Amino acid sequence: MSKTTPRIARHWAATALCSVIALHATGVLAADITATPPAGGGFVIKGSGGQERLRVQGTGEVYVPGLPSTGTSGNLTCYDSATGQLTKCQPGLGNGATGATGATGATGPAGATGATGATGASGTGATGATGPTGATGVTGPTGVTGATGANGATGATGVTGPAGVTGATGPAGVTGATGANGATGVTGPAGATGVTGPAGVTGATGANGATGATGPAGVTGATGANGATGATGPQGPQGIQGNTGATGPVGFTGPTGANGATGATGPTGATGATGSVGTLTTSVSPAASCGNSGEITVTATCSAGNVVSGGCNSSDFLNTVATTRRSAATQWSCKFNCTSAASVAAEAYCQ
Repeated sequence: MSKTTPRIARHWAATALCSVIALHATGVLAADITATPPAGGGFVIKGSGGQERLRVQGTGEVYVPGLPSTGTSGNLTCYDSATGQLTKCQPGLGNGATGATGATGATGPAGATGATGATGASGTGATGATGPTGATGVTGPTGVTGATGANGATGATGVTGPAGVTGATGPAGVTGATGANGATGVTGPAGATGVTGPAGVTGATGANGATGATGPAGVTGATGANGATGATGPQGPQGIQGNTGATGPVGFTGPTGANGATGATGPTGATGATGSVGTLTTSVSPAASCGNSGEITVTATCSAGNVVSGGCNSSDFLNTVATTRRSAATQWSCKFNCTSAASVAAEAYCQ
């Protein structure tokens, strides 16, 4: 059972690919395999690495993402080079009459041969496994070969006639000796192109080649000159009132009198000046509602003294502070960027 399942999956993928490209071959398959995607979805075929190889949308668009990166050939396929979507060809594309051959221009002088560049190191990656070959499409019948006419003067090229039906290919005969080149006869009409067989399964991706050697490090550039000194910032707020001053020194003790008599008491030293004691009070602005959008400015005013510092607060962190500053000698202002309808306030520290 484990061997049968992969063969069925490959046969189903090849049949789906053949049907979406609209290359119908009547009688090749005995029955259709139908896949109906859900509404809004599509039918997707992926490679072994998870890459999309084919997508058919429920609306009918067909995408082959790998098509833009393939090589070129002589057959026409119209597709979007950005997405790989198969589309209807423009009217007349590839079916116009063959124009007369223009005269060959004079050959220009050969340019000087440039110097041969150094050969880079080559890292050969491991070759990926070859995928199985897809089934060969049915060969159309070979068209009837026209009789060879006498060589006359070459006239103007006429309109290309309709393609004849391709006849069946006969068995290969024994190769005879090469005869002398005869005169070229009139070219017969081209036979119809046979139906293209389904594409084979993509082989596994080969391992990455070894990483090349790292190039030498570049020279470090010279250090740039120092920029000009910026302008002096604004003066900071007034400092807090200093502590009480130290008590003055004690006066000298008088010398001891003769015969043990107590000497006169020296004068008491002067008392040092007492430092002023400051009082720090806080004034809070009435709470204001920030609102759902825009800006709001709230201000706290000192009832006594001047502002030495200030702050801003909100009951919701989403209301951010845009600016906070001492707006006057006795006032501290806060501007908020409002996001939610929460209360905001300003605080002034006064002395």
